[in-house]
Amino acid sequence: MKINYKLIILLFLATINYGQKSNIYVEYGVKLDDDGSFTKDKMFADIFLNASKEANKLLFGLIVSEKGSKFYEVDTGIEKSHEMTMAKVYAKYMGVVYNIGNEILKESQLLGNNIYTKEKKVENWILTSESKLIDNNLCYKATNTYTVVNPKGTFKFPVTAWYCPKLPYSYGPSGYGNLPGLILELQIRNVNYGVKKIDVHSDMTFSTAFLKKATILTEEELNKKLDDFNNFEGN
Repeated sequence: MKINYKLIILLFLATINYGQKSNIYVEYGVKLDDDGSFTKDKMFADIFLNASKEANKLLFGLIVSEKGSKFYEVDTGIEKSHEMTMAKVYAKYMGVVYNIGNEILKESQLLGNNIYTKEKKVENWILTSESKLIDNNLCYKATNTYTVVNPKGTFKFPVTAWYCPKLPYSYGPSGYGNLPGLILELQIRNVNYGVKKIDVHSDMTFSTAFLKKATILTEEELNKKLDDFNNFEGN
């Protein structure tokens, strides 16, 4: 097996002097691509296509501090349309996502305020030597998969992250991270997050006081509540 010493050295250097003296703030845009499954049904094709056109109006922020990270929708002042709401649905954004300690906490706005799902951090990344420049930042490609289980079966979808070792913060959009560098681009199936702005000396921060009163559910508990909610709506 050929060893890429250049990549190993870069990753090693990225871990030196990791201490953060200031917070980092990153802004991401989002783009929805069609992988064929969203437009094959004519009934839903127009909904997806209209949502994908409005997705470029969405903006997401990532605050990184010693507490961890907070990923959230940025208020751009643009009046929210139904198509923008659907764009968030297709992007599977249900609310604020916190990456704290060894856990990911994802808000579930559908069930009410201050309700979160607890997930484990993404592991088993495959690091590659493939690289590219993103806004003059040298990034490396890492791949993974995420699994969806529904009545039709179990499905695995690709995840691709481009992370920057010179920005040694193991965070990224939508709770993804656990890589030796900040994720500047992330593709989850057909959802693409791309960096628009990076402030490495930000005074933005976030509080974790909400944890004292938050309802924290496992994914199984969340799915049970969503099933109950759907059954109630159907009656």
